[in-house]
Amino acid sequence: MSADNGYPDRHIVMETLRTAAPLLGLRAPVLATLDALLSCLPPKRTHHTVFASNATLTFRRNGISDRTLRRHVALLQDAGLLTRHDSPNRKRYSRHNREDGMALRFGFDLTPLFRRMTELVRVACDARTLQERIAYLTCKIRAAANDLLMSDPKHEAAALARAALRRKLTVSECEALLEGLEQTPAEGASDPGETMDMTGRNGQNVRHHQNSTKENIDRTAETSTQPSRQDTSPPDQGREIPVNEIVRLCPEAAQFEQAPTETVGDVVAHARFLAPMMGIDACSYDAARSRLGETGAALTVWGLMQIQHRIRKLGAYFRSITSGARSDGFDPIGLILSLDRERIPTT
Repeated sequence: MSADNGYPDRHIVMETLRTAAPLLGLRAPVLATLDALLSCLPPKRTHHTVFASNATLTFRRNGISDRTLRRHVALLQDAGLLTRHDSPNRKRYSRHNREDGMALRFGFDLTPLFRRMTELVRVACDARTLQERIAYLTCKIRAAANDLLMSDPKHEAAALARAALRRKLTVSECEALLEGLEQTPAEGASDPGETMDMTGRNGQNVRHHQNSTKENIDRTAETSTQPSRQDTSPPDQGREIPVNEIVRLCPEAAQFEQAPTETVGDVVAHARFLAPMMGIDACSYDAARSRLGETGAALTVWGLMQIQHRIRKLGAYFRSITSGARSDGFDPIGLILSLDRERIPTT
C-alpha cells in the first residue's frame, strides 16, 4: 500500500493486471492506457477520478490518437475497471460545495478498479497457475516429441506436436497433443528443496532452522538512507514465530486474505496468492523456495508486502535477498520480527 493512503501502489496494481490480463481479455495497449490514467492520480487523495485532458493522456501514452484512447477507455469500462462521469460540456473537472463538504467530479473514475483489487489478485493467481500448467505441459510435449524423433525422424505425430508448440496453446490442446504421443518423459514427485520444518504445516508456528540471524534487508528497503542494522541476538536453531504474530505484524498482506490465516499452510498459500501482484515471477519464487524452503519464501513475501512502499522494485528486491547478491545470511523470520521493532507504540 502507498505510504500516503490505504490504496495499492500503481506498480502493484499494474503488475496484478498484467498477470491477470489473459483471463480478463485485456491486451497490453489497453493496460498501458490504464497505467497512464493511474499516473494522473495524486499520491494523496480522497477519490480515484482522473481529470486529465485527452492531450495529457495521449502524451503519456506516447502519442496515441484520440480515437484509440476512446476505444481503450470503452474497453476498460466494459471490463468493469472504470466508470465515466461526463460533464455537460464534456470537460473534466470537479466542483466543491464547502458548506456541506460535497463535490461533483467529472472524469474517469477508477474506483471500480480499486474496489475489485482483491478479486483481481485472485484472478492473477489463477492466471499464473494456468500459465505454469501450460508451461509444464509444453515442456512435456517437447521432451516426448524429441525422444520420438530421435528414434524415428519421420514420426508424424511428433513432428506435428513440435510444430504446434510454435503457437500459444491451451491446456486442452496440450493434453490432446500428449495423447497422440506414444512416449512421454518419466515424471516424478517434485523436490521443493525445503529448509524449513514443515512437519507443522497445519500447525500454528513457523520454525526456521538457520544459524545466521543476520537481517539482510538494509534495515527495511533499498530506498532507506539509514545503514543496515543487524540482529545482535545469538544464533539459534529452530526459531519459531506464531502464525497469528505473522498476521499481526503484516497487516498489509493480511488485508488481502481470502480466508482467515490460521496455519503455516495458510501462510504459504496466501504468499503464493500475493506474489504475482507484487511483481514476483514464478522463476524468482521457485528460486526462493529452493534456497529458503516453502515457508521461508512465504515469510519473505509477507514481510516485503509490509514495507513495499519503501522499495522501488519489489520483484527485483525479492530476488536479490532470496537468491541473489544479498541472500547470504538472509533470515525470513528476522525480517518479520524486525517489523515489530519498527512499529510505533500508540499513546
